Amino acid sequence: MRSEPVKVLLIEDNPGDLGLIREMLRCREDGAIILETTGRLDDGLARLAERKMDVILLDLGLPDSQGLSTLARVYDKFPEVPIVVLTGYGDEQLALEAVKQGAQDYLVKGEVTEKLLFRSLRYAMDRRKILAELEDSRAGFTNIVEKSSDGMLVLDAQGALLYANPAAVTFFRGNPNVVQRLPLAAETNETIELEIVRPNGELGAAEVHLEPTEWSGQPAYLAMILDITQRKRAEEALRHSEENLRAIFDVAQDVVFIKDRSLSYVHVNPAAAAFLGVPPEEMVGKKAEDLFDEQACANILEIDRRVLAGEWVEQVCTRNIRGVPITFHEVRVPMRNAQGEIVGLCCISRDVTDRRRIEMVDGPSLDRYTSASMAEAARMARVAAATDSVILLLGESGSGKDHMAKFIHESSKRSGGPFFSINCAAVPPELAESELFGHERGAFTGAQSRKRGLLELAEGGTLLLNEIGELSLHLQAKLLTFLDTRQFTRVGGEQSISINARLIAATNRELEKEVDAARFRQDLFYRINVMSIVVPPLRNRREDIPILTGEMLAQLATEMQLSRIPAINGSAMMALTRYDWPGNVRELRNVLERALMLWDGGPFDIAVPLGSGAIEESSFRVNASPERTLGSVVDEVTKIMCMGALQRCNGNKKAAARVLKVSRDSFYRYLKRFDIEYEGCADHE
Repeated sequence: MRSEPVKVLLIEDNPGDLGLIREMLRCREDGAIILETTGRLDDGLARLAERKMDVILLDLGLPDSQGLSTLARVYDKFPEVPIVVLTGYGDEQLALEAVKQGAQDYLVKGEVTEKLLFRSLRYAMDRRKILAELEDSRAGFTNIVEKSSDGMLVLDAQGALLYANPAAVTFFRGNPNVVQRLPLAAETNETIELEIVRPNGELGAAEVHLEPTEWSGQPAYLAMILDITQRKRAEEALRHSEENLRAIFDVAQDVVFIKDRSLSYVHVNPAAAAFLGVPPEEMVGKKAEDLFDEQACANILEIDRRVLAGEWVEQVCTRNIRGVPITFHEVRVPMRNAQGEIVGLCCISRDVTDRRRIEMVDGPSLDRYTSASMAEAARMARVAAATDSVILLLGESGSGKDHMAKFIHESSKRSGGPFFSINCAAVPPELAESELFGHERGAFTGAQSRKRGLLELAEGGTLLLNEIGELSLHLQAKLLTFLDTRQFTRVGGEQSISINARLIAATNRELEKEVDAARFRQDLFYRINVMSIVVPPLRNRREDIPILTGEMLAQLATEMQLSRIPAINGSAMMALTRYDWPGNVRELRNVLERALMLWDGGPFDIAVPLGSGAIEESSFRVNASPERTLGSVVDEVTKIMCMGALQRCNGNKKAAARVLKVSRDSFYRYLKRFDIEYEGCADHE
């Protein structure tokens, strides 16, 4: 039966029947059944009231009660306890009536066997269990329905109310005519929306789900009523928000687009379509390779993959749009769903071509310079520009290493990206790490917000580390890690940041000696010394001085807002070419700037350091590298001697030819060949 003993109350006044049933139950032997007995109904009712019983064996003929009224008295007070009727009459009609009035089973005493008795008890217990479970289920369901904030009601086929939970009652108080608006003739499930009056008197909306059902065996309708006012308001607010965003999206002059995880365009604003000359609807579903060239696609794909991995990427890049190079400042961010999963990316891109053009006016070029030493450096720079390796620029201070770095950048495939430079010697050691790698908010005193370092700003472009030998050993180690992994962390940060930027290092120190002195890491030296280029000092490229002077005067005149550029006479130019310039190009610029500041619009005088007068004997240095031919060296010497002779003779061509011991015609040919001009030149005897 079950592990716990079954408590049975036997109400029987006949001693013989009592003994027989007790023997059948064998309650004294195995303890599976606990049997209590009484011969009177009143006493049995009192016991049932005192303690819980599992089954009642009830005789219908007792001294204080007879017939079916005995069953009725017990069932009325204890309907939850199964009742097995015992009677001495095998009356079938009586048995059916007893079952109708609540009996679980009906046994005739003269026909009772042990098997029959146990089957009846088991049946009564199983039925009680089922009824208890049903009652629990009904109670749970009723509890849910009664406490639900959603209205639930049952209507008959004519719309008469058969049942309504409390929420539905409240609903009907404010909406008494709602039934007339329900399609009760519907034969299938149907959902409709209705305008309603809410309990607080406000107008609202309700969603009514109606479906046919049965109630007490008759056709009926079950209506589920849900107040959707808040949802409708939220949908309306969302619709207005989407309209506003769509308006911004459509009228924005910046390029805005959204891609899914497969990197297909899913939303494109008109500005993006106008740039590419493709209707927005035709761009949807396309990928970068359908719209851009191979080089641009490689950069876009690399950036997009990093964004889908969770990074925010900001970069300046130049792309060919319908054959025209256009420079964009782009910000790409990952898009996440409600679960925080990345489902795509969004990009906002601004056309900064005009700003880029201003930055690139008279951009770096090495083709204008004629000296052999600079020609060799330019050749090496072009080789370096074709690669993406780290470059080490060597040369004296002021020789133009930053100019060389810009030339390499502009000649490389990264020319569309930004170019940044930092002078490691000019940044305090305690701030150098923040300048290079950035910092998080609160990383140190004064760090009020997150700052992106130069490495991040140089995304897709080039970063020049000028005077790299001045970096601390700590920063050298962090820089080496970045070169090996292409990742770093901001100061005070924990998340690794991936950056695609090229590094160019420059120094005027002999790094091998710095390594020997333990001031520069040997492993970093090997890492950056992949390809080195020596930028020649100005004294080794004197023939470039006239070109440099012209460029600098034009630039300085623009910066100083002068109405015209002064002309340099031959003697002044000769003095500039004969000076050794220990400060190199930087010193030349300073001399020219000082002369412009003192210029009053008349003759342009240049105070060349260490004097510039004519001397009877002079010497000069010529770079005779293995790559140079004898003819180029002879030409360089001839040009310098012609200029020197003109200076010594104050522009008198015939006298200059006599000093050089050449014919006047030959001297004229040299002047024309080398494009030599000298203010005040005279063709007299």
